Amino acid sequence: MPTTRLDIHHYSDAANAHAHAHQAQLVFGLHGTLELEFKDDGGQVQAGRVAIIAPNDRHAFFSRDQGNCLVLDIAPDAPLPGLEGQRDSQLRLLDHTSLQPLNPAQTQLISSLAGLISSQPWLADNSAALLLNSLLGQPTAERRLPLARLNTFIETQMARPLGVEDLARVCGLSASRFNYWCQRELGCSPLAYLRQRRLQRARQLLAHGCLPISEIAVRCGYSSQSAFTQAFSRRWQLSPSALRKGGD
Repeated sequence: MPTTRLDIHHYSDAANAHAHAHQAQLVFGLHGTLELEFKDDGGQVQAGRVAIIAPNDRHAFFSRDQGNCLVLDIAPDAPLPGLEGQRDSQLRLLDHTSLQPLNPAQTQLISSLAGLISSQPWLADNSAALLLNSLLGQPTAERRLPLARLNTFIETQMARPLGVEDLARVCGLSASRFNYWCQRELGCSPLAYLRQRRLQRARQLLAHGCLPISEIAVRCGYSSQSAFTQAFSRRWQLSPSALRKGGD
């Protein structure tokens, strides 16, 4: 029977992958960075961001800096005590896997609850209800970036050189404002986000296709196979050829 659990997870630099049957998981960044990949997307979980992972969705993860996250495991259709009237909202929140920014009040609450359950773990159940209520009653911050449009542009133009100005133009922003919103909503610079998308796409092509590695490098915007291999290995901690041989 699925049970609700709130605790602090310490992630290692060893890549891992799994899915949670019948339970959703909310992963709130505390310290460091958790690299997360799910379905055809992914990104970084840091302070001020939450990953909502729907039941049965397989996801891969690791942390280069032994990041810490506050993690809530919960059954989507089983409201916590005091939240019975928000069952439909809870189902909608936990229905699909995504990465979302948190507003300042939510970020402060996460930090406070993490300190509370570290020193008084018996309060975890009450803290879980407070945490979930903050997401149900106070929506996450509205995005300024049109991510669907931005991601489509990156996917279709990935093979050619792209700069900050190109990405900003798609979003209808100046380069400086685009950089600001990337840092705030995505937790990284525009070029770092572009690199993440390229390497995520490369991983998909390696795992589910038979294109030569040199061709994948070109399609994902790398000028040489060696540059691609270096970037890929740094991000995923294994080489393209190792992934293709079943190293995942």
